[in-house]
Amino acid sequence: MNQGRNNWVEKALYSKALLESIHYGASSPFIPIYGIELGASSIEVGILYALSNLSLNFFQLLWGYVSDKIKRFIFFIILGGILSTIIMISLLFVKCVIGFTVLVMLHSIAGSMSIPTFIAYSSQIIREDKWRRFSENINSLNYLGWLAATLTVGLSSFFGLNGFTVGFLIAASSSIIGSIVVLIFCEEPNVDSLEAYPVSLKNLKIRRHDRFLYFLVLSTAFGFFLSMAWPLFIITLTKVSMLNLFEISIIDIVFGLSGAVGLALLRDHFSPVKTSVILTLSSSSMASIPVVYALAPQLPFLILINLLVGVFSAFYDAASLTYILEKTPMEEKGFYTALYNLSLGIAFFAGSLTAGYALELLQHLWSLEYALTFLYIIIAVGRLVFGLLYRKLD
Repeated sequence: MNQGRNNWVEKALYSKALLESIHYGASSPFIPIYGIELGASSIEVGILYALSNLSLNFFQLLWGYVSDKIKRFIFFIILGGILSTIIMISLLFVKCVIGFTVLVMLHSIAGSMSIPTFIAYSSQIIREDKWRRFSENINSLNYLGWLAATLTVGLSSFFGLNGFTVGFLIAASSSIIGSIVVLIFCEEPNVDSLEAYPVSLKNLKIRRHDRFLYFLVLSTAFGFFLSMAWPLFIITLTKVSMLNLFEISIIDIVFGLSGAVGLALLRDHFSPVKTSVILTLSSSSMASIPVVYALAPQLPFLILINLLVGVFSAFYDAASLTYILEKTPMEEKGFYTALYNLSLGIAFFAGSLTAGYALELLQHLWSLEYALTFLYIIIAVGRLVFGLLYRKLD
């Protein structure tokens, strides 16, 4: 593929990333809220998060393995977008919690097709010395697209429209447009599948990549405490703080804005800093947000803490992607990315499920507020301890 063609493909990848972030920005923040609107309990909210994250990350292993094996990435990216569009529209017609949970799980499976294949395909197009710049640009677009979509949904709710309907339709539209962009401008890499590197668990020899193995285990442990908070945050916002859809969207918008600023700072001022240092700083700083949700769950304080943590979350996401790109073999990036995401998926499944069941049990002993506070303290300690351990990646 010549340089001119590569430039067009790179722009198409940026467009796909932007449209994908719009898809998730218009849907992900509001899916659990819609579940609560349908009558989901604390346990059911935890199950919703758990199954969604497990299916999203588990199936990445399958798509990553197959795409690396046959060197076909575009097919999975396009198919995932088409299926996501169909499922998003279907969500508008479901009226029970069980059916809603099943559709959300199927949406996660469809979304899992494009994550490892997008990264693996990008590694075929982007030169190795530009991976860090590419990952930073992708993350910037992710935050900006998320911000624009969430703002649109929030404003639609503020002006009297059905925010859920608007959000799911935006998500469906952006997903199918992204698939069309990839179909027009991208083509499969010219690699004979017979010459492709034979990916298998035997050939991977993960034990030889001891730094990556440590990163994998540590990220899994940190991810457990990260995900424990997710169902609790939604329950706090809707049942303790009693915020409406527009106010919740403001929190997500602030988080997205600060994330975009954080990525700009990372690109312009922190590029020389070691990835391990960025991971340590960002992950341990995320221990602060459950503390604020526990002690001061009022809208002004929630906005302020999301303004701060949004920066560190952006640092963490960008540094994690950079570490994977830098520390894994060229011919197996799709599989290693999927393996990383599978580990996170298991952690997210366990964390969200644990939080949902723990909250339900603790509510038999304490009030909702005291039960949430107890769990938030555990989450904060776990995030801090495992966040500081990232320093040992060097």
